[in-house]
Amino acid sequence: MAKRLKEILNEGLPAQLDNSLQQLNVLRQSLNGDFAAKVKKLNQVTASLVAPKKSFVETNIKWLIWLSVVLFIASVGLTLWNTEPEFQSFLISIDPLFYWFLGAGFVFAMVDGAIGMSYGVTSASFSLAMGLPPASASMAIHISEVLSNGIAGWMHYRMGNVNWKLFKLLIIPAIIGAIIGAYLLSSLEHYSQYTKPLVAIYTLVLGAVILMKAFNIKRKRTGQKIKKIGTLGFFGGFIDAAFGGGWGSIVLSSLIAGGRHPLFSLGTVKISRFFIATLSSLTFFTMLGGRYWEAVVGLIIGSALAAPIAARVSNKISAKTIMVAVGIIVMVVSLRSVVLFILKLI
Repeated sequence: MAKRLKEILNEGLPAQLDNSLQQLNVLRQSLNGDFAAKVKKLNQVTASLVAPKKSFVETNIKWLIWLSVVLFIASVGLTLWNTEPEFQSFLISIDPLFYWFLGAGFVFAMVDGAIGMSYGVTSASFSLAMGLPPASASMAIHISEVLSNGIAGWMHYRMGNVNWKLFKLLIIPAIIGAIIGAYLLSSLEHYSQYTKPLVAIYTLVLGAVILMKAFNIKRKRTGQKIKKIGTLGFFGGFIDAAFGGGWGSIVLSSLIAGGRHPLFSLGTVKISRFFIATLSSLTFFTMLGGRYWEAVVGLIIGSALAAPIAARVSNKISAKTIMVAVGIIVMVVSLRSVVLFILKLI
């Protein structure tokens, strides 16, 4: 009887069934989060199986629109360049600092899209290397982050990834800390020669943290959820504003290490970051005015240009390779600033 049943099963089951089971097992192991999160992922994976086949234009409409916009802007720019001498004079008279920060904003946003972190620390290190005072550098970074974090926060809100109870505990102390940090750093703008090495030391430490994450050198989870959310938010907001970055590195890593759900922690931290960046930017702008606007506009435009393509490019590049490269570059640039300060003292 067993032999006959085996023959019937072998005849009825296709040979490809083993591949299907293996693929389903890999998918099952890749699902993280609670049951609701797993259902969302399964819906995304299986949607393509029942959706009607779309044409090339329907599938790539957003990229075609983006390409059309780029070609339009390029055509207008070339036409003005060739026909309007005033336009040439305008572009040539712009401070070269704008073009440096335009390229840097694009690269840093691409890196951030690939590994989900390091925009603040890379921008801060680059700004200090380009001669910006710490307060002006932090202002440029936070203004450029308002739009990107607003979009990211909205997307997490739409996907239901925001823990509103955690958000309420986090947001008020974080905003207070960010405003105080921005105010103190702006007040010390005249003493930038002393605050620069402090910021450089901070970015040097963050560069080491990025390298540790690249090689999976992590803290062990305590198994207990972190309870002092307000204190964590205040400290993270203050450090982020006063030193140009670190909100994600400090707050997100602490929440996850303390046992919080990674997905909901990420969504909550992203939407909180929008309000922190907005209010700290207003504080900086009120205190400093429109200083180094070339750097600010360059970072804004560069990061905005990179945003639509960062996610797709990130799938083609090894995140570990990028993290190692970013960590080393940040540490070298920061160490250079510290060494130059020590040499001046000598």
